Amino acid sequence: MSILRNNSAILDLVYSVKNYYSWSYLAYFDLKLKYRKTYLGPWWVVVGMAISAGVLCLLWSTIFNLDWKNFLLYLFSGFIIWTWIISIVNDGPEIFSGSALLIKTYPTPPIFYVFRKSYLNLLLFLHHLPLIFILLIIMQPEINPRVILTLPLSIFLIFINSVLYSATIGIISARYRDVEPTIKALMAPMLLLTPVLWKPEMLGEYINYIYINPFTYFIGIVRNDLIGDKFDIYVWYGAIIITILQLLLFLIVYSAKRNRIVFWV
Repeated sequence: MSILRNNSAILDLVYSVKNYYSWSYLAYFDLKLKYRKTYLGPWWVVVGMAISAGVLCLLWSTIFNLDWKNFLLYLFSGFIIWTWIISIVNDGPEIFSGSALLIKTYPTPPIFYVFRKSYLNLLLFLHHLPLIFILLIIMQPEINPRVILTLPLSIFLIFINSVLYSATIGIISARYRDVEPTIKALMAPMLLLTPVLWKPEMLGEYINYIYINPFTYFIGIVRNDLIGDKFDIYVWYGAIIITILQLLLFLIVYSAKRNRIVFWV
């Protein structure tokens, strides 16, 4: 127990959680700064998302001969969650290099800036949720009551994974600068390999292959209950297992390399 109490990763986590008001306010300030002098602010992203999802729905429902009304809710919700996930994955490698000046100037633990960026991405995602609920009310008035429990839990799970992933990959990327372009190159085709623009049933006998893709789990835990899709316990098992593995990897990497971050960024 003494080893855990003296672990730098745990100490920094506890410090950041206790000072949640600081990084949450800074993330909110980043959001305001990003969209300063605009009339709609972050809602411009929502408008752009609605247009993109609408066009994609029209295109893919025509290609696959699907009912566009049912497919719109499926695609729209998946596309919004995917946008959040891909922001997390692409921002992770530069999480520490992007805050290099602050890390070198202030004694704040490096993971503090991970929470700041992760919370900013969460705020952007939350701006899109009202659009999903509007579509639900119009197209599917009966909302699964289970979503009251599963939606907050799934969002919390993705946020935790965002912090753990960004801290781990941020350290690795700070040391090896090839990691960032490699991840961005690999993420380009992942949209087509993840059940966002298509439904798993379309794979037929190969449907179980979707569980090889880790993003399937995090898309599923948010979307399935939200749009009234079939409950899939495997996506929850997968998301929880990935979270545990990420936590263990974070504790190992962050504890070993925490003091070297300032020299690498």
